[in-house]
Parts: sequence; C-alpha cells; structure tokens
Amino acid sequence: MKIIKLKNIHIQNFKGCKNKLISFGDQTKICGANATGKTTVFDAFTWLLFGKDSLGSSKFDIRPLGKDGKMIDDLEISVEAVLSIDKEEYTLKKVQKQKWVKKRGTNTTEFQGNVNEFEINGYPKSEKDFKQFISSMIDEKIFNLVTNPAAFTSLSWKEQREILMQFVGKSSDVQIAESYGDKFLKLIPELKIASTDDILKKYTKAKNILNKEMIEIPARIDEVSKQLESVDIGTLEVEKAAKEVALKKIEDELSGGIEKSKAINFKRERLMGLKFILSDISNKEAEILTGKRRSAVSEYNEVEEKLISLKNSANAITFDIESEERQKERAESDKSTFADEWRREKASVFPEMKPFPEYTPLPELTEDDLTCPTCGQTLPKEVREKHISDYEERKRNSEDGYKKAKDEYEERYASDKEKFEKNRENNLKSIIEKVQKAADDVRAYQKIIADKQQELKEINAEITKYEETLKEKKEILDSIPTVPDTSENEEYQKISKQITSIENEIEEMSKETVGKTELEAKKAVLRDEISDIVVKIKSVDNSKVKERIAELEKEKSEVGQKIAEQEQMIDLTEEFIREKMNRISSVINDKFGGRVTFKLFEVQINSGIKETCECQWDGRTDMSNGESIVAGMYICKALSELYEVSCPLFVDNSEAVSDGRFPDMNCQVIKLFVSNDRELKVEV
Repeated sequence: MKIIKLKNIHIQNFKGCKNKLISFGDQTKICGANATGKTTVFDAFTWLLFGKDSLGSSKFDIRPLGKDGKMIDDLEISVEAVLSIDKEEYTLKKVQKQKWVKKRGTNTTEFQGNVNEFEINGYPKSEKDFKQFISSMIDEKIFNLVTNPAAFTSLSWKEQREILMQFVGKSSDVQIAESYGDKFLKLIPELKIASTDDILKKYTKAKNILNKEMIEIPARIDEVSKQLESVDIGTLEVEKAAKEVALKKIEDELSGGIEKSKAINFKRERLMGLKFILSDISNKEAEILTGKRRSAVSEYNEVEEKLISLKNSANAITFDIESEERQKERAESDKSTFADEWRREKASVFPEMKPFPEYTPLPELTEDDLTCPTCGQTLPKEVREKHISDYEERKRNSEDGYKKAKDEYEERYASDKEKFEKNRENNLKSIIEKVQKAADDVRAYQKIIADKQQELKEINAEITKYEETLKEKKEILDSIPTVPDTSENEEYQKISKQITSIENEIEEMSKETVGKTELEAKKAVLRDEISDIVVKIKSVDNSKVKERIAELEKEKSEVGQKIAEQEQMIDLTEEFIREKMNRISSVINDKFGGRVTFKLFEVQINSGIKETCECQWDGRTDMSNGESIVAGMYICKALSELYEVSCPLFVDNSEAVSDGRFPDMNCQVIKLFVSNDRELKVEV
C-alpha cells in the first residue's frame, strides 16, 4: 500500500489566511471558531495538488479580501507542503501572481490574469510536469474519495454503485451460477450468451404468446365440438330408397307381368316407407348421442380449466413461501446482528479522567526582587510595596487561573461523559427497538408463511379432488360412443326385420326376368348410384371431428407444459439474480466495519429486482451529522484498502462525533474541530 502523509503546510495570503505554518502528526486536531480558517487548510492543500477546493470545485476565490470587501491586488499567494510518500519526503510549492501590463502610451497598468508557478524540492517545474508528478502519486478522483468522508456519498447512486462493485471483482454470471452446483444448471447455457435482463425478456415474451394461445384453444375446441352434429343420413336413405324403387320398377318390367309388377311395386313402396321410419329412429338416436358428448366435452373442459388455474395458484403460492422464507432468514440475521451490537454498546465505557497537571506556584518574592538591579540599593518603600502588591495579584491570578482551568477541565470531562452516557443510552434504546422490530418481522413472516402453507395445503387438496373429477369426466367422455347403438331399440329391430322380410319377398317375386337392353342399361346405372350412396352412408361418421378435438386437447396440454417451462426459467433467473445480489451485498458490506452497509437492490411488488445504492448506518438511511461523519470515515478506510493507498483524511465538523466514537483508521487523520478559540489552535 502506498502511504502518503502531510508533514507540514505553509500558507501565505490564501483566502483569509495571511501567514500560517502548520505541522502534522498521525493524529492532528485543528481547533477554532467558525470562520477562523479550519477548512481553508484543507482547501489550500487541494489547491496545491489539483487547483480545486476541498469540495472539488475549481471555481473558487483564493485571493484575500480587504476591509472594503474587495480583492487585494499585488499579493503573491503561496502554498508549500512537505509530503512523505512511502517514507520519502517531497516539498511541493505553488505560487500565484497577478499579471499586470502597462498600456502603451499611458502610465496605467491593466490586469491580464493570474500566473501560477510550481516547484518540486526547490526546482522550478512547468505546470505539465507538476501535474504529471501529482498524477503519478495519486489519481485525483481516488484522492477525493479517501481524504474526505463526505466525498463518496455526494456522488450519484449510480457512481457509488459502480465504485462498490470494484470490491466484488470480475466474476461472470456463468462463474457465479456454476459455484452453486446443480441449482442453476439449466440457466448456465443462457447466461453464456445473454444477460439476465435479456433472459427474462425472452421467456416473459414467450410466456405471453403461449398464454394468448392457451386462452384461444378452448374456444377452438368448442367451435369444433359444434360440428359433432348428426349427418343427414335420412336424406341419403331417401335418395337410396327412391333409386331402389326405380331400380325395382325396371327389374319388374324386365321380369314381365303387370300384376306381378304392381304387387312388387306395392311392396317396394311399403319398403321405402319402413326405411324412412328406420332412418328417422337412427337420426334421433344420433342427436341424443351428440348432445351427450357435447355436454361431456364441456364439463371436461370446465374441470380442466379449473385444474390449470389451481396449479398456477399453487405455483404462485410456493414462490411466495420461498420469498417469505428468505425475508424471514434476513430478519433473523438482522436480529442476531443487532443483538451483538447491543452487547458491544452495553460493554462500552467512557475512559477514566486523566489527572489534571499539578499546580506550579509562582517563585517566591525575594529581597533581590526588591533591590535596584542597577545600584544594588533597596527600592523605595512605595516601589517595594507596589512590587509586593503586583506579585500578590499575579499569585492570586495564577491560582485563580489554575483553579478555573481545572474546574473547566473537570466540567468538560463530566459534560463529555454525560453526552457519552446519553448517546449510549439512546443507542441502546435504538438497538433494542431494532431488535424488537426484527423479532416482530420474524413473527410476521412466520405467520405469513404458515398462512400461505395452509392455503397451499387447501389448494393441493382441491387439485387432488379436481384431478379425480377430471379422470371421471374423461371416463364418461370415452364411454359415450361416436355411432348410435340401435341393437337395444325394439322398434328399430322390429322394422329392420320387416324390411328384411319384404326384401326377401320382392326378391322371390322378381326371380323371373326378361332381358331388355335399354332397361338393363338403366338398371346398371341405378345400381352404381345406389352403391355410391351406400358407400357414403357407411363412411359418414364423426371420426375426423373427434380427431381434431383430440389434437386440440393435446395442443392445449403441450401449451400448458410450455407455459410451465417458461415460468420455471423466469423463476430460476429471478432466483439467480436474488442469490447473486445477496452475495454481492454480503461481499461489499463485509468491507465497511459492520455498522455501515449499502442497500444495493430493491425487491419490487412483482418480485422483480431494481438496482439502487443507499448508504445505511445500523440499517437506516436517516443519520445524525456525527453518524454521517463516522460512516464516511469507514467508507474512506475501505476505499483506501481497495485502491491500496493511504492519504491524509480531513474530518470537518469533527466536534459532532463524541470521543471514543472515531473508528481506527489506516491513515493520517486531521480533525477540523469547532471550538471557542478565536485563533487556530493545532494539537498533535
């Protein structure tokens, strides 16, 4: 680690400081009332190095002001400092002069800007060489971060977060995922080619598309189910019967005999009427069957949709339980941390008062003091009495001054101790409240988890119940035949027998035929047409419609599975983000001494993750001035270790921090302390 220390600084005509030489130790306290120049010391140091004030601004006035409030001209502004850099000393000096140019043909001069001169170890340097030396010593941005407790938190949250991430190193998402074993195995191929944000976008988009498909499928099934109507077999039967009658007439004519032909025609008309009745019975049976099947399909879809909804609810509740478990674990960890903090605070004690220095009385008045030093004669009575009176007054003043200083010392100690005890009491009270809140949070999370588990138990019972119901509905649906069974219909069977009997009778009456070429040709055509109709009747069924319904049911199941797969990847990605964020937060917060932590992520209402960066003291962002200073010192210490450089740390308003509250630092500390001193007082 590079170690930089400020040994001394000599400031001349800089702002309100006319001429001041200050030497520094490892711990230096600069005291003074407001406007006595405490911050000016820090400003002078940063102006020397970077040409800016301690807040990082290059636009500030360094020239002293006169009583009239105007800048004093023709003064050289000088800042000289001795720095120890890794135990080697360097003297840096910067002088600013005004450039005055006499106007041609006049006796007046005109101001044309300031000129800066630079020296290193007494050797004049150009501005470029001086800046190169400073940049080789330390980067300006790093210098600001490690020398000023307020510098880091004054940055934007994104800049703060970017710096904090340097503590984590450069582990890739793939390396982090692999460190969890098989937990994120399915996610690793995605992490190799995309960020977590892009992965979430990919699977969320796919899920939305699939959800839209899932919504549309039941409507498509319902639309196809409407096609499970009975086909108009009766029309085909009528057409077939009519052609059969025509055929029989031709056959009668071919068989000869008018009377015989009339008898045959009568039977055929009777046969056609019976076939109409048979077709009507078959159609009614088909309509009843179709209605039953449509109703069964509707009931099956209704139960299946309810089951899918219940399973989605169960998945959501399971995810909520896991999330609440993590919140409970964090609350339990906070409770343990606050309990340890309470024990440390309880054990802290105010240091014993150091004895006040013993009183050193004035030397006793002797005869030599009452004798003229020139002639050696005893002083006149009046003069002797005046000397004795003055001595007695000095003695009284000395004793009174000692007593007053001692009383003030003891009062200040008592006051500091009282402040310490009060702060300690307030801190203990605050910590107890945090412990209680953490305990309340644990109980609240436990109740939420128990309620969610009970809800999940009830939903799982419902799922089991609906799975059984769905199984029953499927069995009912499968049990309904696609073609009507008329074997148990007495009327249908009775008419079928009559038709068979009449057909046999007609066949017997038509055995004798007389060949006629034209009639034979018509007969052949009619037979072909009747054969085609028979083929149509036999081929007419709902198999294709049912096949399409089965395809849609399968598609619905596949889409549901795909939705579950997208949700699984979304949940896995969000779980990885949370694990990664928790690990990063843990690594970073371990660097800041325990009481200073950073909130780097927020879990949103939809369980998503939002990046942020908030500095916290004991888990809260509302800090007192003293707490902000101490937190800033812890941050400077951690950043010094990160950048491997130790620089002088200027702690402004350090009076806001009670004795014993300053953290142990790995650098030189310069405390700027508001006191009643009208002149700057330096304590090393």
